[in-house]
Amino acid sequence: MDTMTMQKLARFKIMTRRLGGFNVDIFRLAQADDYAREILARAQEVDNETLVLLALELSDALGLLEAPEAENKVTSSPIKPKHAEPIVAEGKDTHNYTYGARF
Repeated sequence: MDTMTMQKLARFKIMTRRLGGFNVDIFRLAQADDYAREILARAQEVDNETLVLLALELSDALGLLEAPEAENKVTSSPIKPKHAEPIVAEGKDTHNYTYGARF
């Protein structure tokens, strides 16, 4: 676990105790997904923008955020890139033109 995530966990523990009125076991939060989901959901219900944002950041850092449905689905036909078509001037005979201008 990186230093930034550990700092976020420490801040989260203090903020949930002050603002949310509940205690958090940060070691269990980092290891048990079910406990982490429950605690982070409770923190998101607190009326404090900083705590809610911190809960979302921790969810992402702990790998608990799922990708949206559209990203999970694989399309059966991949998007084909558009190829540039050569520009041909109307009315001009270009079939005799080869390899550019000659000097």
